[in-house]
Amino acid sequence: MRSRRSRLSLILLSLLCLTGCWDRVEINDTAFILTTAVDVEQDGKIRYSVLMPLPGSMGGASGGGGGTAGTKSYYIDSEVGTTFREAQARLQRRMSRRMFFAHRRTLLIGEDYAKRGIRNVFDTTPRSPESRMTLYMVVAKGKAYKLLQATPQFERFPSEAIRELVKARNVIPINMKQVALSLSSPGSDAVTVYMGVKEAQKTSKNTKKSKEIEFLGYAQFREDKMTGVFENVEADGLAWLKSMSVQSTATVKIEDRYTITLSIFDSKCQIRAHTVRGKLRFDIRTEAKAKVTESLGMYDLSQTGKVQKVEEAMNRYIEQSMRKAIRKMIANRTDSAQFGSYLWREHPGLWEKKYASRWPAGMKDADFRIQVRSVLTETGLIYENVTKAERTR
Repeated sequence: MRSRRSRLSLILLSLLCLTGCWDRVEINDTAFILTTAVDVEQDGKIRYSVLMPLPGSMGGASGGGGGTAGTKSYYIDSEVGTTFREAQARLQRRMSRRMFFAHRRTLLIGEDYAKRGIRNVFDTTPRSPESRMTLYMVVAKGKAYKLLQATPQFERFPSEAIRELVKARNVIPINMKQVALSLSSPGSDAVTVYMGVKEAQKTSKNTKKSKEIEFLGYAQFREDKMTGVFENVEADGLAWLKSMSVQSTATVKIEDRYTITLSIFDSKCQIRAHTVRGKLRFDIRTEAKAKVTESLGMYDLSQTGKVQKVEEAMNRYIEQSMRKAIRKMIANRTDSAQFGSYLWREHPGLWEKKYASRWPAGMKDADFRIQVRSVLTETGLIYENVTKAERTR
């Protein structure tokens, strides 16, 4: 009996050491934030906007995406404050559920705010355990909250459209961690994805115009302030300089008669920094593969010599795109391709002695030698247009 009582006493005492759910948060008491937008008001205060799903409106399918008037399955709200947390606290005052940020995947920055400096964003985000440094950072053309008001037709939430566009094969996926490293590393400047809203055309009188989110390029930063935008071929050139294997579309002319559109993929870039007779030089070697997606003018790609001409035209296109990106960096006094980092790693003494205090001004006098080697791996299922008449012998 004594043994049984002792065992029972030990079991009862051990129960006192067990923890309970004293601070539990029920799922129906939580508002899941999918994305946030940061803008600056005329008086300098911060406008903080959030987008969250409405659980009661997510049971059935909503036609026309998530942004059709009257059938929205999400809610957008914003508030103004001196700091991010102050605006967030004011938002929380009128919400019956606690805002939860662990499911947030994108952070949108308004263009005006980006031009004033984004360094403060990296103070508020890492302080909360719910916020992740892997979320994608996007600069919006104009106001960031206008991206939240878009009505994409393929996605239920605008935040999903933004996230899918950032992850697309033709875009460099840039998250907060990568931007922070660029801002804190010597000889480098940050870039972020740059997006805007484009109003699509009406297909009939009874349909409404949709506001689609569009990838426009990459926002260019000097220290933490936005100074410009890489667009079109400049954006492709930047991706190749950063050795990002993005998929790009290029249209080239052959013999001034034929127009060929190529899909360029699997690109690689190697950059070496050194000095020649006291002048700084960067040797850039790029390799890429491509396939023909369209050929106007009935250009016969069954001949090896003609394939080589296409490859030469593609080499010129890639080189020109990279040079345009470099000229854009020099004009805006930025080092978005991190040339200074290559110089710092390969020649730390030269960097500290001559260039550290005045970079990226040193890029203006540097020599950039670019060598491109591209290979046309696919010409498609046909060599010539199928409607071309057969030649008689």
